[in-house]
Amino acid sequence: MKLFTLISLTLLMCAPTYAVKNKGDKMSELEKMGAIVEKDPKMPKVISYALKNGLKILILEKHFSPIISFNMTFKAGNVDNEQGKTGLAHMAEHMAFKGTKTINALNYKKEKVVLEKIEKANEILTLEKGKKNRNEEKIKQLEIDFKKLLKEADEYIIKNEYIKIYKELGSTGLNAGTATDYTTYMVSLPSNRLEDWMIIESDRFKNPVLREFYMERAVVTEEKKMGESSPNKVLWEALFSHAFVAHPYKNPTIGWSDDLKKYSATDAKNFFGKFYAPNNATLAIVGDINPIEVIKLAKKYFSSWKRKNIPSTDYTKEPKQKAEKRINVFFKAQPMLRMGFHNEGFDSEDMPALIVLSEVLSGGKTGRFYKTIVEGRKIALYAGSYHSTPGNRYPSLFIIAAAPKKPHTLEAVENAIVEEIEKVKKEAPTKWEMDRIINNYEASLIKQLESNSGMAENLSSSQQILGDWKNDWIMLEKIKKLKPEDISKAAQKYLTKENKTIVFLRMPEKK
Repeated sequence: MKLFTLISLTLLMCAPTYAVKNKGDKMSELEKMGAIVEKDPKMPKVISYALKNGLKILILEKHFSPIISFNMTFKAGNVDNEQGKTGLAHMAEHMAFKGTKTINALNYKKEKVVLEKIEKANEILTLEKGKKNRNEEKIKQLEIDFKKLLKEADEYIIKNEYIKIYKELGSTGLNAGTATDYTTYMVSLPSNRLEDWMIIESDRFKNPVLREFYMERAVVTEEKKMGESSPNKVLWEALFSHAFVAHPYKNPTIGWSDDLKKYSATDAKNFFGKFYAPNNATLAIVGDINPIEVIKLAKKYFSSWKRKNIPSTDYTKEPKQKAEKRINVFFKAQPMLRMGFHNEGFDSEDMPALIVLSEVLSGGKTGRFYKTIVEGRKIALYAGSYHSTPGNRYPSLFIIAAAPKKPHTLEAVENAIVEEIEKVKKEAPTKWEMDRIINNYEASLIKQLESNSGMAENLSSSQQILGDWKNDWIMLEKIKKLKPEDISKAAQKYLTKENKTIVFLRMPEKK
C-alpha cells in the first residue's frame, strides 16, 4: 500500500490509543516497559527509553497546547566528512527531503534503473574531465547524455510530495540543519498526528532515495558562491582554516568548492550508510503526548531499522599551537576581527570556568567588553565572545568577535580586548558578576522549557553529542562550585598570545 494512503488513514486519529488510569499507573507502566523516569525534582521530568537497535528516545510531556515537537539528531556533522569530500554531511541533509521508495515516487522500480545509469554516466564524465589531455568534444557529448538521463529520472518523481504531506498534516517548523558536530531534523505537528510522524520518519531514514542529487548539488554550489560574497562567512572560514591545521574542524560546513564539483550521489549514499543509523541517533519528543503511546509506536515503526557499526571518529588530534597566527583578509566591507584560542574540549575540567569567563567578558550590557569597549570608550560597534566554537565533540576554540567604530582601527579594538583579557587574569570576577551569571544561566534553563521545539532540539543534541540530556543542569552545578579565582586561572591558561589566531577583515588597499 502506498505510504500516503497509510497516512490518510491515520488522520482519523483524534485521541490517544493507549489509555492509562492515572499518573501513578503511568509511571509504573513506563518502568515496566524499561523506561527511565527522571525523579530528580531539579530536572525536567524527561522519560528516557532505548530501542534494541540503539535508538535513544527522550520524552517530555507538556500539555499546555495540543502540539508535539519532534527532533531527531544524528552524530553526523561536518567533522565526519572525509578529506576531499567536505560538505557531504550538508548534502546528505538536503537529500533527506527527497523522499523514499514510496514518497516523492511515481514508479520507483523504473526510477531505480535510471538512477543507476545516472551514477555510471557521472562516473565516466568525472573521469573524462579529470584527464590531463581532455577531449572537449567527448565531454560535451557526455554532458548532453547526462542531462537526458536526469530529465528521464524526473518523469518518475512527484515533486516535493514529502513537504506537501507535512503541510496537509498541519506542520510548522519543518526543517533540518547541519552543524559541525551533528545533523538534526525537526518539525512540530498537532498532537493527534503522532503516528503519522512515526510512519513518515521511520520510512525516511530506513528507505531513503537520493533522487535529484545533481540538481541539489548545483543548488548547494550556488549557496557556496553566495557565502563567498558574505564578509562574515569569509572571516569565520579564514579563522577556522588557519586555527586548525590537522583536525577536520578546519573545514567549512558547506564544503570546499573543489569538493562540491566532484562528489556523487554514491558518495552521499555511502555517508548515509555510515552514519544514519538508529544507534547513532537520539529522538526527542516534547509536547502534548502520552509517553506510553510514544514508546509503543516507536517500537512498532522504528524497531526494524537496522543498527550499524559506526566508523571510528577518532580523528587526527590538533597539535598544540605554539605561535600566534595573524591573518589579513582583504574584502570590500566594513572592518571586523575574529580571534580564537584553543581549548581542551567540552568535557575538560576547565570548561565551566571558560563558560563563565565568556559571560564575564561579554554577557550582555553588563559584560566587560560592552561596558568598557562599546559603551565606555566607544571604539567598537560590538565585541562578544563564546566559550566553544565551532563544535563540542572535540577540543575547539574560545572565540572573540568585534568590529571597530569609525574612526577607530582594528588594532585599537584588538588592544582594548587584550587589555580586558589581561585585566581579568589579574582581577578575578566580583561576587556580583558571578551571581549575575548563575542567575542568568538558571533563568535561561527555565525559559527554554517554554518552547517545545527548542527543548526537543536541546534534549536530542545534548544527549547525542555531549552524552547526557541533563548536560545544561549538570553544568550549572559545576558553575556554582567555581571560585572567582578559577576564572582568572582559565584566562591565564588559555587566552595567551602563543595560543591565539586572529583574523582581520580589511578594505583592499587602493591601487
